[in-house]
Amino acid sequence: MPVVATIRESLDTIREAIDEHFASEAMQSQIFDLRRSYQETDFAEVVEFTPPWVFDTALGEVEELFNKQAKRRDIVVAQSGHTPRKYSNLDRDALAAGSAVVPELFHSRGLRSYLEQIVGETVLPVPYTPEEYIAARLHEAGDVHGWHWDDYTWALVWIFKIPDETIGGSVDFIARAPWDRENPRVDELVAKGPLVRRHPGVGNAYLLKADTALHRVAPLSEDAERMIVCYTFATESDLTQPVDHSSMEDLYPEAHERHFG
Repeated sequence: MPVVATIRESLDTIREAIDEHFASEAMQSQIFDLRRSYQETDFAEVVEFTPPWVFDTALGEVEELFNKQAKRRDIVVAQSGHTPRKYSNLDRDALAAGSAVVPELFHSRGLRSYLEQIVGETVLPVPYTPEEYIAARLHEAGDVHGWHWDDYTWALVWIFKIPDETIGGSVDFIARAPWDRENPRVDELVAKGPLVRRHPGVGNAYLLKADTALHRVAPLSEDAERMIVCYTFATESDLTQPVDHSSMEDLYPEAHERHFG
């Protein structure tokens, strides 16, 4: 019982710290610029996404999980126009079991309220459990998260490590380039542009309207490290539409099997 109580107290402390952080004056002062950036580009970078001690705790948890449980992927995803995925990842269940911080952020009403101030509409948890949150690590020369769209409206990507921009790891995107699943035309859309590149800072998180922004993580030109946790959130309309999760099944087959057989 004392151990259970200690765990509960720790989670309560994390939950309170997160909610207080998003309600703080420092975080609220970012809202105007974040809303404008999102309205203009479908992208917004939240500075100092969590209190430093929460970031440090999560970093330690995620690093340990990558050291022990990471899966290496090197595939081409047909659903997004046969684009490459070459990196190491952790599925939602590994993070749910091995991290105190990562799940608390996903379930934080304070975080969702903050995001709602940016996007101007209701932000909901996704209905597909394996896509709630995942972690990805690019760390070898040639690693890349190729061009794609997401199944649900918003991706919120928390940056733990990122190399110098000259090495790679930036997020490239073309806003308002809707996904034709039958004919993705990725090369055509990339050539047409306009292509936007952002190189977010460690400890920050970027919000992207990822269902209509064609996006990728630029390949690494040498061994370096880009480590992130990605959360996915949905609109009310997302919950009423059928969604093809085949790309997630390709990248996180173990989690899909656990939840859906």
